[in-house]
Amino acid sequence: MDPIADMFSAIKNAIMRKKDYVDVPSSKVKERILEVLKREGFIKDWERLEEHKKGTQYVLRIHLKYLDPKKERNAITNLVKISKPGKRVYAPARDIPYVKRGLGIALVSTDAGIVTDHEARKMRKGGEVLALVW
Repeated sequence: MDPIADMFSAIKNAIMRKKDYVDVPSSKVKERILEVLKREGFIKDWERLEEHKKGTQYVLRIHLKYLDPKKERNAITNLVKISKPGKRVYAPARDIPYVKRGLGIALVSTDAGIVTDHEARKMRKGGEVLALVW
């Protein structure tokens, strides 16, 4: 029922299996979230696979990032979905949570797009707190 939570579960499962990449169905919100995760250094890269198109929906390939060659330490320790379809969580700019004292990020959906908690505070914009990543 929640495609973003499904994407997070796929990423966590792929990390536990030490995979290099994971494929998930596409959506514009997922692409925006992946762009923020790439910019913040939690994933290597992501791409839209045109050849695996199912109807109007593409497949997104997420290239995972590991901090050592043996894949013992990964860049993402945990992904926690905060706002869910049954219970949306909104916060004004001053109440956006800090994640691990600044070592992680909170993904916030504002009217300026999906941004990190730091960027939302800087712009003084609140919004829906989608997830915490560290």
